[in-house]
Amino acid sequence: SSGINTEYGDFGRHLIGSPTHSNLKLSTSEGGEVRASSVILSFNSPVIDHMTTSLHMTSVDMLEFSEAAVQLLVDAAYSGTAEGISRDIFRDINKIANVFEVSWLVEKCAGYFTEVADSVKTPSYTELKFLFDEAAFVFENLKSKDFVTVIMKKIEILKWKTQFIDAYLDNADRLSTKKLDMVIELAGTEVDCVVQALTRQLSELLLERGLPNYCQYLLDNSNLSLCRESNRVLFDQLFDILDTLPDDKIRWTHNLLRKSTRMSVPAIANQNIEPQSNPKQDTATAEGSTLITPLPRSDLIPNLYHSLDMDMSLDELFEWLFVSEEVTNILMAVEAIDAWHGNKVMFNNSRFSSVYGSTLRNRIDELRRRRGWPRLSSTLIGSSFCWVSLDISFLCSLTDISIDNHSYVSISCTDSSSYNNELMNLLGRRAKYKFHFKHPSVNSCDLAGHCGFILKTVPSEHELWDLQLCTEREDYINETIHFHEEIRAENIHIYCITSPSSPSSPISPSGVFFSCIVLARLAPR
Repeated sequence: SSGINTEYGDFGRHLIGSPTHSNLKLSTSEGGEVRASSVILSFNSPVIDHMTTSLHMTSVDMLEFSEAAVQLLVDAAYSGTAEGISRDIFRDINKIANVFEVSWLVEKCAGYFTEVADSVKTPSYTELKFLFDEAAFVFENLKSKDFVTVIMKKIEILKWKTQFIDAYLDNADRLSTKKLDMVIELAGTEVDCVVQALTRQLSELLLERGLPNYCQYLLDNSNLSLCRESNRVLFDQLFDILDTLPDDKIRWTHNLLRKSTRMSVPAIANQNIEPQSNPKQDTATAEGSTLITPLPRSDLIPNLYHSLDMDMSLDELFEWLFVSEEVTNILMAVEAIDAWHGNKVMFNNSRFSSVYGSTLRNRIDELRRRRGWPRLSSTLIGSSFCWVSLDISFLCSLTDISIDNHSYVSISCTDSSSYNNELMNLLGRRAKYKFHFKHPSVNSCDLAGHCGFILKTVPSEHELWDLQLCTEREDYINETIHFHEEIRAENIHIYCITSPSSPSSPISPSGVFFSCIVLARLAPR
């Protein structure tokens, strides 16, 4: 393209500034003034045509624009070309073209932006930041995302998303919410890019002074469940840092973590579930009632069923428990020891002696202290639900449970050994189990039915079964119980006593004995 305004032609640059033809005064920023022909500008801009022809104006205030940009508008209108656009005045001339509806000049500005983007062949933060900022300005002020699309595509092509976001957020306290929205959009499903940058910054801040507004905005508006799925270590690092926030941010952190742990049923689990011919077998419940429809969205209950190695020695088992990210509380640790010992009893005919049991209690308590896990609820004092006949009272708090002590409380127990084999494969099929439970932080409730929750099994051909907490409103339609958001998956523990189907196999729902005790931690993380 020659860059000529073919609709109106070239009126001649020699006419610019002519006292005879320059009847319109354009006032610019910093007291500048540019004079031009109202007729020539009217040919290019319907807005100026209306101002001069209908409103009979002899001067136009363009005080938000630089004199250089206004002069370029006049030059373009007279010559029919867009020569002279540069980065210094691009923002002003692009906005002038849009505000005064100089359509052909709008196209030229868009072309200039695209040319600059195309010229970036290798990653350059300076070049990409210019494009990103200009796209953000247009998005904020002109409500157009055309430039946003161009810069997003360019960064994707250069495969420089993580590096750009990390550098761009270095000055995040100066960024508008629109720019933060663009950062979130750029990250897309790779939320790690944002979390990594924020985690680095937050680790260097004194959080007792509070959380920067931009951090809270980014965290509130990012899908952190994607980070949790793809990079659990980074996810945990973030919340370890957020745990140090002042008390007035505890509820916000609690809600953010709850929202972040929402996830749909994993695709692999869905693929492994075969439709059942008998719907009654699909919908067994703890109350013996029948639930009809598998529910779409829940929270996974943390478990160690997929990776406990029965071949480990006791020392190796404790080494694993000291560092495993899958073992998140003392009950899970006891459960792992219990299942490991059950395997030894069944297949090696070995059992802990009473003296060894005392040593074991000391090692378990040391594990609890080193991992920083809270004690169990005093309501569990005297409980012994282990192969090793281990009284867990030494792990319990001696005081009554309260909403502040992070304790666990026993909700219900299911023992498949007394079900005449009907539930021997309790977790090996699709089923839902209802529990009555009112969380202590729910002060009053006027909803119909009982407070409680539903757990749903997610079976698998390869014994990689899971349990999910149903959290969506539609999960409880036509149910006799209702759900409160204070109950969270990461605060529920399903203590399972089971035996593996063979030596060295993972914990399996097809074991010869199975007991399930459902417990809930009362306080948020």
